[in-house]
Formats: sequence, C-alpha cells, structure tokens
Amino acid sequence: MAKKKKKKQRKGGRRPTYAKGKPVESSSKKSGVPAKKAAATPAAKKSAKGSGTGGKAASERVQWNLIRGDSLERKVFMTLLYIIVVATLLSYPLRQAQAQHSYDEAKKDLKKWEQDYPTKAEQKKHEKTKPVLPPKPTVGIMLLELFVGAVQGALFAFLGLNISRRRKDLTTPLLDKLHTEGFDPGDLKGLIVYAVPAAVILLIPLVGKDVFVDRFFPVPKGGYVRFPVWKYALSSINDAVQFQLLFVFLVFSALVWLFFRYREQVRVDPHWPAMAVAFLFAMGFIYLNMFGGGGVSGVSVTGGKMLVFAALFSLPVLILAYLYWKKGLEYSLLAGVVGFGVYPFLATLFIK
Repeated sequence: MAKKKKKKQRKGGRRPTYAKGKPVESSSKKSGVPAKKAAATPAAKKSAKGSGTGGKAASERVQWNLIRGDSLERKVFMTLLYIIVVATLLSYPLRQAQAQHSYDEAKKDLKKWEQDYPTKAEQKKHEKTKPVLPPKPTVGIMLLELFVGAVQGALFAFLGLNISRRRKDLTTPLLDKLHTEGFDPGDLKGLIVYAVPAAVILLIPLVGKDVFVDRFFPVPKGGYVRFPVWKYALSSINDAVQFQLLFVFLVFSALVWLFFRYREQVRVDPHWPAMAVAFLFAMGFIYLNMFGGGGVSGVSVTGGKMLVFAALFSLPVLILAYLYWKKGLEYSLLAGVVGFGVYPFLATLFIK
C-alpha cells in the first residue's frame, strides 16, 4: 500500500514551472537545506533590506528632491537663488515708477469724479463709476510685490534643477566647478566667448518686437508713458532671469527628459523637438498673459498681430535652449542677461 501511495503522489505532483517563465520551485526539501536558509537568496536579502524601517534602497527609490543637506545641488541652487534675488531688486526702480504713475493717475481720476458729483446724493447715485484708488506704492508694498516674483523664480529654479540633474547633457558646469574646485578666472574667457555672440543674436527678436509694436499697435497719443531707459534696462535683466528659469531651465529640461523616455517613437534627437515645443509653450504663454483681454494698453488689435508679437518674444527660447544644451546653464543665463539688458538702449535708436 505504501508503494502505491508513493507512486500516486509522484504522478499527481506539480510540473516544473520553468516552461511558463516562472521561477522553479525550491528543492530545499530534497537537498535537506532548511527552509529559512533556502529563502535567504541575494534577491530576498535585498528586498528585505530595502523594505525594512529606514532602509536605504527604498528611500533612494522614492527620493526625488536632490536639493538637500550638504549636496552639490543645494549649493548650486543657493547660488541661483542669490542671482534671482539680485535680479529681482534690479527691477525695483521701474516697478516703483510705474506704480507711482498709476497711483497719481488714479488720484486725478478720483478728484475729477468728485468734482463731477460734488454732493453725497450724486456720489451715491454714481458710485459704480467711482475710480478705485490703488494702494500707495510704499517701499514695503513694493518689496512685498518683488518678494512674490522672487519666490516664483526660486520655484522654477528648484524644479528645473531637480529635473536637469536626471540628465547628463543638461549641466551647470561652472557652478559645479565653483563649489567643488573653487573659482577659476580662466573660465570667464570661455563664458564670454560663447555668451556675448548669443546675446547679440538675441537682440534681433527683442528689438524687433518693440519695432513691431511701435509700427502695428496703434497706441493713442498720451497713452504710453516713457520712463528713463536705464530703469527699463535694469528691469529687463530680471525679465531675462525669469524668462530663462521658466522657459529654458524648467520647460526645456522637462521636455528633454520626456522626449528621451519616448526616443524610439520620436526617432530624432530629442533636444530638437524639445526646443520646438518649448518655443510654442512660450509663445502661448506670452499670448495669453499679455493679450488675454484681446488688446494691449487698451488698444484693440488683431489676433494675427498678437501672434506675431508673441512669436518674436519667444524666439530667444530657441537660442538660449541651444546654448544651455551645448555649453551649460551659466552660458545661456549670461547671454540672456546681456541681451535683455542691452536691448532697451538699442530700441531707442529705432523707436522715437
């Protein structure tokens, strides 16, 4: 009976599962190895180590923020943060002058309204037409406004650095070297050699957009207030930094990472479609941001003219993204700062 039972068990036993692509059952019972030792394979040890409390493998897998502790990324981010703060403060003279002008104009409108409706009964009847007086542009209010802009730039830098560090072709070589080996004056020569020509090329679309506005956007007389050119130049430096961080450092880096994940479907070097899509993104962003109300400075313009303006203003994305890809963020950033900073002076030669 015992022999028959043993044969029956062999006949009805499970088949090896290697044919189905599954792991073969452990033969620890046959070999006499204890079950606990048989389960302690290298893969099981790795899994147990990663799944344990405070395991390094699990924490590294889910860790996405590289800007922490005493890491190089944190040092680079802090340097970018200093640049953002300085650039933001440079925009203060123009912002303050514009805010003061708006406040003075609102006061004039309010005074005229009070003269037109001197009695309380008339003022109550025409309350809907009463001009709204904005807050007086004190130093505190202006700094608070600038602080919000700086936080926005810091967020772009934070996300852009975390994304770009996932790639080896989008780098910050000079900042990395600064925080690892120290400052090298010889690096400035190469920085200038590449950044300055790129800045000159940037001037073409930047001045072109101002010439286009002056020619095709019919601003009424007295509808545009001019401030000293140096104030525009300082504010343009801040525009350059914000422009770079959003459209190049963040959007372009994210698109490069995305297109590389689907490289087989794209079938071209992913940097080129990433540049094209970043340009279109900037164009749409500028169009909606500046012309969402269907006009500029209260003047109605056609959609075609608005698209041309947005396209001209977005062309620097292609130049800055290419330089960022080929040389590094610092080269691209300097090119943008020089180009944006110089163009207000150059624009005055073409616009009277």
